[in-house]
Amino acid sequence: MYRFFSILFALIALSAFAAAQADGTSSRRVDVFGGFSYIPQDPSLTTDGTAGITGWNASVAFPAWHPVSMVVDFSGYYPGYNVGCIGCGQHAKIHTFLAGPQISVTRGRVSPFARFLLGDTYMHTFVDGLSNYVVFTSSNSFTFGAGGGVDVRLTSRFALRGQVDWLHNGFTTTDNQRRYEERHNLARISTGIVIHF
Repeated sequence: MYRFFSILFALIALSAFAAAQADGTSSRRVDVFGGFSYIPQDPSLTTDGTAGITGWNASVAFPAWHPVSMVVDFSGYYPGYNVGCIGCGQHAKIHTFLAGPQISVTRGRVSPFARFLLGDTYMHTFVDGLSNYVVFTSSNSFTFGAGGGVDVRLTSRFALRGQVDWLHNGFTTTDNQRRYEERHNLARISTGIVIHF
């Protein structure tokens, strides 16, 4: 079901791009973003619980109906923790696949934006020496959220972006003793470069 929503919103984004070309708004630019991302709390529970995790964030915004674009957003994080002995560590892979509408306005060199996102988060955890150890009831979770940020134009082709998103997931742990540690509401802070095409 969760993958269905991810595919559905990817198709909506592509349809919006096609519609923009058909109605003549294709002169608006496609924005490609890539950069560094930080989440203050680790949803995989592989770190000590207080440390944040770093990774990457990328997105593509296709023009739809002015001032609305359809954005497809991806991010990845790879937290880990080891207490110093062989077989005593754990690590995870976390990837988000999100899509939704984005509204932006331009005032001189500054373009603030706001957006709503729906999609899927894939999270797989590993415990050293236990290849089949299961930490969560599922490796996928329907994810939704909202956020915004601002682009500051550097040149006609490049801009610097800062953004903050709130993302909600439904991951539940298989260990009843750790249910209070679950992180369902996450802040995602990203910064990087936007390329206009």
